[in-house]
Amino acid sequence: MRQKTTTIRDVAVRAGVSVSTVSHVLNGNDGHVSFAVRQRVLGVVEDLKYRPNAIARSMVKRKTATIGLVFNEIENSLFVPVIDGINEVLQPAGYHMVLACAPDVRGEIEAIETLRAQQVDGFIFMALSSIVETDHLVRLQEDGVPCVVINRYVDNSDIHQIVLDDWGAGYIATRHLLDLGHTRIGTVSGPMYRDPPRRSAQERHRGWMQAIEGRGLEVRPEWAVVGDYTYEGGYRAGEQLLARVAELGIERPDALFVASDLMAIGVLKALHDAGLRVPEDIAVVAIGDPPVAQYTIPALTTLALPMLDAGRRAARILLDWPSQGKPVHALRTTLNFTFIVRESCGARLRARTRD
Repeated sequence: MRQKTTTIRDVAVRAGVSVSTVSHVLNGNDGHVSFAVRQRVLGVVEDLKYRPNAIARSMVKRKTATIGLVFNEIENSLFVPVIDGINEVLQPAGYHMVLACAPDVRGEIEAIETLRAQQVDGFIFMALSSIVETDHLVRLQEDGVPCVVINRYVDNSDIHQIVLDDWGAGYIATRHLLDLGHTRIGTVSGPMYRDPPRRSAQERHRGWMQAIEGRGLEVRPEWAVVGDYTYEGGYRAGEQLLARVAELGIERPDALFVASDLMAIGVLKALHDAGLRVPEDIAVVAIGDPPVAQYTIPALTTLALPMLDAGRRAARILLDWPSQGKPVHALRTTLNFTFIVRESCGARLRARTRD
């Protein structure tokens, strides 16, 4: 025979109090309840092994202690530190994440509908810097649902955004190569012309151009190749750049800014296969800093993405929302990259040569 489930009424009868008193004790709203009564209720709860129904409690409190995280590419390693950062903040506060993968706007709208049916307390949207429509996010804001977007360019001042300084990353990487004495700096950019376009690729490319122009040097379009943020795309771009230089009979770049570390690893192989040494023949600086970057030969000089920090900040915004209310002004936080000098740029080699 199936054992009868203990209810809150059973606890109230055993403790000799009302159902509302038991509810107040379990929810922590027991300032008006005497110490003796509170201890008696908790003792009965323990004796009867009573466990409140989480769904029922959430319907009463309109709070489930869950946050919906919607991201658009399940295999991208970029999302792992974001999830880690969110979890660092949510877990100590008793919150949990519900994950949903939505590759496009239609998928995001469906994910929102599904997660709202589960009564999540808020949303974090993590994207790959694509430029897409945001009407569904605006509707969330209008409905009073807390939400934050990470790495997504939203032309709406009412939506909380955490964005990355991609222009600054491209500028700093290129300026570092210029400071090392390089004057012929090419680039392998990200997918600037994809539909939808990747804003990170556009901004990093713009940073490369403006750093060169800022030193009074000419931007050479023949030294610029478009990649796709993959190992294979980096290898193809490296081959394409070298083939173009040979075909035009022009000087080869003496340094490369590569817009992602995954592409940079492909570029390193293309240069190696062509018999070129990095950094002796051509220096390389990239962006990303996945764990593998320190184990390539040579180890990659790179600007590390601030994804762990982005996750932490997004989670804090959502946790503060219920207690402090919706911020009067939407937050737009821009995070900087961290520059990590290793071997591929040649800085260490030059330092040893001077010594």
